[in-house]
Amino acid sequence: MTSDQAVAVAGERDTKSDRFRSTAQVLPLPEGLYLISVTPPRQAPVIVRGVSFPSVQLTSIPQPGSVAPRFLHKGELNSSAWLSGTDQAVVVVPAGASPLLITNYLYGGELQVCLDVQVKRLDNVATAPTVGLRLHTHIQQVGEVSFAAGEWAAAEDAPFWVEAIRVEVTPTVGQLLQYRVPGVSTSEGNWMPAPGLLGAPGGRPLSGIAFRLLPPLASTHRVVYGARFLRHGEMEAVDGEPCRSPQPQDPLIALRVAILPR
Repeated sequence: MTSDQAVAVAGERDTKSDRFRSTAQVLPLPEGLYLISVTPPRQAPVIVRGVSFPSVQLTSIPQPGSVAPRFLHKGELNSSAWLSGTDQAVVVVPAGASPLLITNYLYGGELQVCLDVQVKRLDNVATAPTVGLRLHTHIQQVGEVSFAAGEWAAAEDAPFWVEAIRVEVTPTVGQLLQYRVPGVSTSEGNWMPAPGLLGAPGGRPLSGIAFRLLPPLASTHRVVYGARFLRHGEMEAVDGEPCRSPQPQDPLIALRVAILPR
């Protein structure tokens, strides 16, 4: 549900005792991982066309040269998230990220109370620590270049394709991280355990990517990743879902990956 849709819903039942209100807060966050949760007040929620109020929308304010944070909510990685009840979302804040925009929506009488929003940094969570990794990509006409977790691995602004990748992780993770090119019948379609090489330097471009975690790591963490294709653009996925362009012969020109606590 977008802000415009919410306003439209409110407009259908706009009375003195039953109306739509919102308050917004801008929150810049340094690079890192955060857990945003909400605590509902002691009041019955108002349900309007399947949407529970009060509710909170998480998004960001676009700024020139900045990167939008990503929100992992209910198994999906998106540029925004809606929270209500006791919902929570993990926020991936890259370096140079746009500030968060937290909007609290109310629907009903003046006595309705906003949700309590809590932001907690996850970098030092002992029970489910973040997993460091290094993504090594072999890029057409560039060679091998290394990138940190969550960074876009690409030839800057040039549309050169990715020919091969390998991922280095800590010894405790090792082969519990695997990756492959989905939708192909060659050896690239088989799951490759880290830190194995997927693809061939100097060869044809990768046509897609997927990452997965094996137990016991999969019970405490999830792997999130994205891919950018020459014609189709960007795609996001989690936990083994395929990132592959629906257009034939569309080369992969950038990708990123991170392992996050659940």
